[in-house]
Amino acid sequence: MELVGAIATGLTRLFGRVEPEGLSHLPVRGPAIVAVNHTTIADVPPVLSTLYHAGLRPSVPCQRDGCGIDHGHVRFMASSLVFANPFIGPLARQAGMIEVGGRQAGAAALKAAYEALDRGEVVGIYPEGDVSATLDGSPRKFRFGVGRLAADAKVPVVPIAHHDARRIGSGSVARSLGGALTSIVRRPTVRLRVGRPVLPDEFAGLPLRDVVEVIQDRVTDVWRVVSGNAVPDVDLDQREKPL
Repeated sequence: MELVGAIATGLTRLFGRVEPEGLSHLPVRGPAIVAVNHTTIADVPPVLSTLYHAGLRPSVPCQRDGCGIDHGHVRFMASSLVFANPFIGPLARQAGMIEVGGRQAGAAALKAAYEALDRGEVVGIYPEGDVSATLDGSPRKFRFGVGRLAADAKVPVVPIAHHDARRIGSGSVARSLGGALTSIVRRPTVRLRVGRPVLPDEFAGLPLRDVVEVIQDRVTDVWRVVSGNAVPDVDLDQREKPL
């Protein structure tokens, strides 16, 4: 049973709503990476809920009829703090998420992600690595993991950006939860956009730093559109029904 997508949907509908765009860019089969900006712990339910309803379920592949055809699955990388949480940890394991911890655990996490891509799966990653958001919510400096994973596996990277989940809650866990409780009344709207994939040819042969820059630039471009700081491209301007 795919609990994570259903729970994310329930939380998203409780705390606000999502306006998604460009969902046709999402893959239903891999190998592929989805790279998402990260501004608060409160942005996780809207992201997972949107992917879930678009047919990209946050869980291990089900291998049922239609898997990889009319729906797909994404295996997200998540902090060891998530796995240590007594409430969220079991859900992360049930969804087949990949644990990321210290230096040694980070290498193990990349190995697990490579293996998932080699099996033809979709891997989700928050390239910023934490939720220390900028003032305007724009993507911060990406860590090298996303570039190393994309370059070595030679797979497309699908950029996803949202704005502004901090209206649900932000800051520490306690402050985020406090904000989430008031959002039940405030009903904030989070806008989310999926951009055109970054194809392997666009970063083939580049130094690792440049690969990361190519991916970050694409996610940032998508964020500029969804935040209202840019004119949308025609091929990205696909508004969907609010969740």
